[in-house]
Amino acid sequence: MRVIIGAIALTGLTGCMLSQPLAPKLSTPPKPLLQKSVFQISYSSELESARIKSVQLPAHAVKKLDSVYIDTSKVTITDGLHSALVDILSEKGLIVDDHQNTDYRLIIQQIDLAYGKDKIYVFNKPTFDHPYIAKISQTMPTKQCSNITASLSMRLTHNQSSDVVWFAKSSVDSAGFQGIPMQYTFTETQRITNEQEVMEFIAEQNTDEARQQRYQSAVDIPKYIVEPTQTPLIKVAGACEEEEVRALTPKMLLKLTKGLVDKLNVQ
Repeated sequence: MRVIIGAIALTGLTGCMLSQPLAPKLSTPPKPLLQKSVFQISYSSELESARIKSVQLPAHAVKKLDSVYIDTSKVTITDGLHSALVDILSEKGLIVDDHQNTDYRLIIQQIDLAYGKDKIYVFNKPTFDHPYIAKISQTMPTKQCSNITASLSMRLTHNQSSDVVWFAKSSVDSAGFQGIPMQYTFTETQRITNEQEVMEFIAEQNTDEARQQRYQSAVDIPKYIVEPTQTPLIKVAGACEEEEVRALTPKMLLKLTKGLVDKLNVQ
């Protein structure tokens, strides 16, 4: 009996001596800090400011508190622009009257909106290097935008004598009216592209068999691979599409109206 027990004990001791120790389990490496950045690019074009021609004749001096009737029989004018014109003339010291028996008659001779040749905007190269921006400069070196020209002309006549006292005309295109580059932004976000592979490697290396094989042996955990991804370009300033440009026309006509009436000398 003692011989049997001794044999069993010896067998267990021999098994322990022959058992291969296990290497420590690998820990999941900490993830790198991922960054998110917003970049802005722009496209510029040659711009022309509003062109204004104004001539005032000395036959009749226009004075403050003189009355004026706005004649829109030759054009179609919105209520908003008509109301703005009334305010502008009032700020000049004139009295706008709905009746035609006034000191002066302001005749709106022309209001015209016409699409012209598309405006070409050229990419502005930034001062810093960026691979995605470099790609944009190669694939989209220019932007082609719709362009509308607004024209306005008016004439002031003395009612009693029918003399022309003042006439003026002006025009501006939508690019010159805006007076700014086309501006776009995109967001760049870093992401880990091999996270699943790293997790699978850790799991495989933490099995008992793998731990036995790498006992007292170094193992290199794969490094995280970080790559940037970019969003599509988002326009943040400037009107380019036809619908956007068309939406500018009320403000364009208002600017021309203010510019013209500003040239009228009221004593």
